Amino acid sequence: MEEVSTFEMLPDEMILFICQYLRGAEILYSFFNLNSRLNSAITDYCHYVNLKYVTYKQFDFVATQIIPQIGLSVRSFVFNGQWENIMSNKLNSTFFHLKLSLIFPQLYTLSLVNFIDRQLNLFLDNITDLLKLVKLDIRNLLDNYAEDSLEKVLAANNNRLKYISFDSDSIDFNLTATRNDETISYPNIEELIVNLKTNKTLEYLFILVPHIKRLHIDFDQLSSVSKSTLANVSSLIHLKDFQLRSINIYWSLKEIAYILSKMPSLQRLALNVRTEDAQSHSEVDTLLSTWPIHIRITCLLDKSNKYAVIHTIPYDLFSIIIPATIANYMLAGSEYTRKVKELKIFGEQCSTDIHLIVQHFHRLRTLAIGSEKNSKELTSQSTQSIVLHLPKLKRLYVKGIYEIFHLVQAAPNLEHLQIDFNCLNIVLNDVYTCELLQKRIVHLEITNFREVDSIQLDTIAQKFNHLRDLSLVFENSTVFVDSLILQVLSLWKDKKLRGLYIRGSLTDEVDKNLRQWLIDHSHLSQEDLFVVKHMTNWIAMWLQ
Repeated sequence: MEEVSTFEMLPDEMILFICQYLRGAEILYSFFNLNSRLNSAITDYCHYVNLKYVTYKQFDFVATQIIPQIGLSVRSFVFNGQWENIMSNKLNSTFFHLKLSLIFPQLYTLSLVNFIDRQLNLFLDNITDLLKLVKLDIRNLLDNYAEDSLEKVLAANNNRLKYISFDSDSIDFNLTATRNDETISYPNIEELIVNLKTNKTLEYLFILVPHIKRLHIDFDQLSSVSKSTLANVSSLIHLKDFQLRSINIYWSLKEIAYILSKMPSLQRLALNVRTEDAQSHSEVDTLLSTWPIHIRITCLLDKSNKYAVIHTIPYDLFSIIIPATIANYMLAGSEYTRKVKELKIFGEQCSTDIHLIVQHFHRLRTLAIGSEKNSKELTSQSTQSIVLHLPKLKRLYVKGIYEIFHLVQAAPNLEHLQIDFNCLNIVLNDVYTCELLQKRIVHLEITNFREVDSIQLDTIAQKFNHLRDLSLVFENSTVFVDSLILQVLSLWKDKKLRGLYIRGSLTDEVDKNLRQWLIDHSHLSQEDLFVVKHMTNWIAMWLQ
């Protein structure tokens, strides 16, 4: 009581400053309903609820005791599809089987995370009669080989949605025809960000969202006739912001120009497409001159003329994908770096390429580097003259082998690191990089393991001793991980590990009752091990 009284004496500004260092659910768990003044101070946390990165005890208390009290005022809520496997029967029935309008009648924004496509389709049936819900944000949608339908998402909440987005980690959503191939339009949709795979045409998509104002598409595959069937399609007269990424298909710049001609009000443009047209700057300039004259466009073309980044000035989009080959052709202070919070650098690259690009971006929250192919070895070129400043960077994803010291040094608020196993082995032998990571990283994902015995878990436990969440992802998901699970729990038994996630397989004996096996063979008790979830090739444990 004395500690609470001392906290109550602080001014509201100080209380809110302290809250910046806590998760939203932690704030609700610790301070809600202590008194009316604290409730007033944390009002925003009652309106915008995200139960991510909390212990099971905190999650269970907020979900059962607090959500029923604040549901009427919640405007934004993040649902995690994985909850369905861990909630009590009562909570499961409430959150996943009741209409959301009965729980959150004032909901404006709904985020759905870690859903499986079939699960998503069922959940959409509960999103009805929410008078204020207009925004749906879907992240990390997983594929369970079910028939998915973009149209069902567009029609959710009785066709009241205006803004729908799928993140880049979600599956490519199918664009399917309705019965008798009759296209139904959804004039309610004003913004759509989606990854698509379809044998339908662009004509079909344009008719589907006739009043769209912001359209971002990532096409994985497209009908061979899709790019030449727009002649009879009405223009998207409301569209102001268009982004197209389609690197598996060859486009001509004339085709792009024709598509843009159907967008008379366009103000912002970003393209990441494959073309054989760009042979020189002069040729590109000539082709761009045929595009709509009301759009101010710039083009960055690398020395080989293989890659180009084309965008409007200013570039006001949240994210950008850049080929490493243009590293030496970026201009300092370029307009397209001002608002970018997510940057992905693709193609073969070295550390110097990465630094040359990243130096222009100071507001990044997420940075992904690396190539699908075998990356180059650590560069021998000096990077001392390149000044990096990444004060807002929270998440760093590393695919391949790179020197990451300068990136980590420039990011004092970095907390989430996803890194290849081979790259991590190099990092573990670098004292200075390890010292920085030890202070900052609370969520570590290690990918592309091949053998259980190759992991230096004792070293990782020693040098990453502030971890709250640990993920281990094997290249081959059929690798047996029984012994690995026990080793991790033993090494972190005196540390505050909150969650453990391993992609691998269990032997038949352990698979029958993973929870009981863990209690019998580890230091964990029933009280310590709140949740054990076993999905296909994934084992998840929620501790504390």
